[in-house]
Amino acid sequence: MRTVKKSAEIPVEQNRLEQIYRVAARIFCEKGFDAASMSDIAEAVGITKAGIYHYIPGGKKDLLYAIMSYGMDRLEREVIVPARRIPDAESRLRAMVANHARIILQGSTPNGHNPVTILNDEVAGLTPVQRRKIIQRKRVYVDLARETLEQLKAENKLKDVDPTVASFSIFGMLLWLSRWYRPDGQLTQEQVVDEMLKLALGAVLRAPARRRK
Repeated sequence: MRTVKKSAEIPVEQNRLEQIYRVAARIFCEKGFDAASMSDIAEAVGITKAGIYHYIPGGKKDLLYAIMSYGMDRLEREVIVPARRIPDAESRLRAMVANHARIILQGSTPNGHNPVTILNDEVAGLTPVQRRKIIQRKRVYVDLARETLEQLKAENKLKDVDPTVASFSIFGMLLWLSRWYRPDGQLTQEQVVDEMLKLALGAVLRAPARRRK
């Protein structure tokens, strides 16, 4: 009975922690990191301030780092790891753009915006050690995109663009989704993904007829 009880409690704990991350991210975005308090977050989640510290013992900076790590964990699990399994560079780039876009769209609030994605740029609120860890994790992703574009260049499938500039530009376009997308808009999430693919791939890939053998 003890084993059954333990396995049943794990999802509940995880769900509560993810709820705290999402709510805290929204409050940080609305009020600003400095103005938001742990009491604000506890009230919005519906638990006591002591309950928040049960999940996040270190306070606001550790909560901010935990939210960023949560976002990067999902990015690694749903974008980076699957992309590394794709040998074809064009298919890999397509998968990266589509899967990253889906993460952002699926995390949007009813009023629009994805607070977790927006908050992932707020590295100034972290300790120096935390900041270095998050920046290093982001660099791994950028390197994967740049290596993918370099492979496309070697295959003569890339337009006359710099792979590094192109990588950051694609990420900028994707990340801006978290600020303008609204779930009640005219397009479905998959329609938005399709539009993002047209824009991102169209900007960097040569037209098939122009590719040299």
